[in-house]
Parts: sequence; C-alpha cells; structure tokens
Amino acid sequence: MTSPAAFPNPPPYRRAAPLVIPGVPVTQVRHSRVLQQPLVAPRAGIMLHYDDSSRDDWALAWFDDPRCTNGYTWLALDDGGLAELADPGMRTPHAGACLTKNPNSAYYGLSAATNGLVPVTDRQLATIIATCVALFRFHSWAAASVDVRIVGHDAQAIWTPAYTRAAGIADAAGSKLWGTLGRKVDPTGVRKDHQPILDVAAVRQEVRRRLAPVAG
Repeated sequence: MTSPAAFPNPPPYRRAAPLVIPGVPVTQVRHSRVLQQPLVAPRAGIMLHYDDSSRDDWALAWFDDPRCTNGYTWLALDDGGLAELADPGMRTPHAGACLTKNPNSAYYGLSAATNGLVPVTDRQLATIIATCVALFRFHSWAAASVDVRIVGHDAQAIWTPAYTRAAGIADAAGSKLWGTLGRKVDPTGVRKDHQPILDVAAVRQEVRRRLAPVAG
C-alpha cells in the first residue's frame, strides 16, 4: 500500500504501476482511452464535474472511443458504482484553463455520469463523498481545508483567447471574457429551478463531518 508520504514524487515522474488509494470505492477499472500524463504539480484537491451524459453505458463507451480527448480520474455511475478511468497517480485532461495553475495535476477529476438537467442519484452522491473522504485521508489533508480542496469545475474554469475563438466569439467581445469565470456550468448545471446537479456545498459539508474527530 502506498503511504501518503510517498506521494507525490517530485514532478515530472512516471509510476511503475497504477496508484491504489485505500478507501476509494472503485468497482471497475478502465484504464484505456483516457489520456494520461505525469503530474507536473502536487495534488491539492478534487475537482467535481458531470460528464453531460444521459446513460451510464453510453458514458463509459465514450471514454473507450478513440475520438475522446477528455477524461476524468473517476466516473460515478447512477447505481453508485465507481469507474476508474485513469491511474490516479497521473493527470488527465479534465479541467482546461482555470484560476488554479496546472489544474489537471492539482486536482483529481471526479465526475458524475449525468447532465445539466438530471441531478445525481443518492448513490452517486454517496460514492462521490466516500471518494473525497478517502482522498483527504490518503493525503492527510485537514478537514478545515475542505472548502478550498473540493471545488466545482464552474468555480475554476476561465475563458482564454483559445476558448472564445473556438466558441466563435470575435476578439472584440471575447477579450472582455478572458481570465473570467463562466466557461463551464458543471457540476451546478442549468436547471430553471436552480437545483444543483451536484451540490458542491453539500459534498463539502458531509466530507467535513466525516473527517471530524469523534468526541469522547
């Protein structure tokens, strides 16, 4: 078993075998098409996402598709299963340009298999929370740091010239967006009733509660 003190190694580095993190409730390992590269910065937290899928089997099939160029470390399924899409000791292209430098390395990518209208299931939420708790314990991250270590993609993803141009926004208008938030809406979503698809605040609260020392 890998100890927290042994991870991360000085970047960049390559691991001889995939990292196994105790307590992460993985039910299937699918290290296939998701792009992986060595970390260039130490892990600092967990970024929460949804993958914009409508069915779990379609979601998993996409991450096996040669056309797939994005990916997460883990994908939480409707039934509470957790698919490990990449070696947790490697970075995956899940974040894009963010407020945080080197976000693909700084954050594990933890996604719910759902879209901007369908809230996560109770089982999905339980799996996401259990994964976060396991990561905090593995890294010996303090409970007091939950609010800065568990982040939503939408609270980090910023516009850059490349993204505005790819979206067809002329520089005259796009330049006003560069460096600002608003590039992503996951994991909050776009429901008209404003119910979050994955409530980051609720995840933080429960992770904090589970990490708190037991009185007496």
